[in-house]
Amino acid sequence: MNSPFQSQKALVIDNSSIITKIIKNFLIQSGFDKNNIFVAHDKNQAMMMFELERFDLITSGIHLKDSTGIDLLQEFREKNSDDQKKIPFLIISSEEKEIYQEKLNEHQASDYLRKPFNHDQFQKMIGKMLNHTDLTAVVEPPTPPPSSSTQWEESPVEVPLPIVNVFTESTIEAMEQYMAEAIPDNSKGSVELNGYFSAWVDLLDSENRIQITLLINFPKNAACGIYEGIFGEVDIEQVGGVVQELVNIIGGIVKPRILEFAGEIKRLVHEENELPANEDEITWNLGLPESKMGDNHSLDMKLNGTPKFHVPFKIKDEIFHLVVLVQTY
Repeated sequence: MNSPFQSQKALVIDNSSIITKIIKNFLIQSGFDKNNIFVAHDKNQAMMMFELERFDLITSGIHLKDSTGIDLLQEFREKNSDDQKKIPFLIISSEEKEIYQEKLNEHQASDYLRKPFNHDQFQKMIGKMLNHTDLTAVVEPPTPPPSSSTQWEESPVEVPLPIVNVFTESTIEAMEQYMAEAIPDNSKGSVELNGYFSAWVDLLDSENRIQITLLINFPKNAACGIYEGIFGEVDIEQVGGVVQELVNIIGGIVKPRILEFAGEIKRLVHEENELPANEDEITWNLGLPESKMGDNHSLDMKLNGTPKFHVPFKIKDEIFHLVVLVQTY
């Protein structure tokens, strides 16, 4: 039986190529023909698309490269005919809907979807918007494998809470880009990094020879569940690539946010009498992410004897781990 969406056209607008790829895959899983899905990354591109094609559905993020999704919505409604003004327009954002409610009402947004969300939630919403309500989506995660454990010793010094919060919030934000809700939990005692997928990336300050290693460790079914919800059939190698890209995204978000903690970071690895004169200055370079996967794989890095912290995150019924190590090199 053909999908009710098969002949319909959609335009996906967002400044993030990751988000547009995710939304495009969700649309394909919902029954859209991939050749009927178009992508734009800013308002100018979107306005050109509007002149070339007649769409049945438009999705847009709030923050675009040259505008906002609200301004785009307004211009689209004002410049088109009465018939086109009725085209469903879905705003997608990680922010609270109430912030934009007045503008949404004024410019006739069809609906608002807050990140993170899964394919089932997305499909039900567009089904409602396009008057197709008999849609279902079932995703069954793979069975988790047996796993090994890695020993963990307490950090020799306590990492200041504001620094921990930066890494925690950045991880939540990065996970939202993959339409997954990550809920931080309390770190209690020993840590077992016994997941199937590990990925890490270094933030390097060459002048002060400081290295921050950011590591994430995922159970197999948690990582595969995220991948399957976005891209469909699971390819283990591709899942590993997604985990590696995720740690790279976290590093990119963290990089500018920890600049204000230069002094605190230097004190973690230098004695007071060895602190550089430019105590509050630091320059971070983001290295290339690396990854490993499989049962009983080794992380090939020193986890103990250095300042570090650990944050476990709940994702559905699973736990994945964030570990951050601070050291000199």
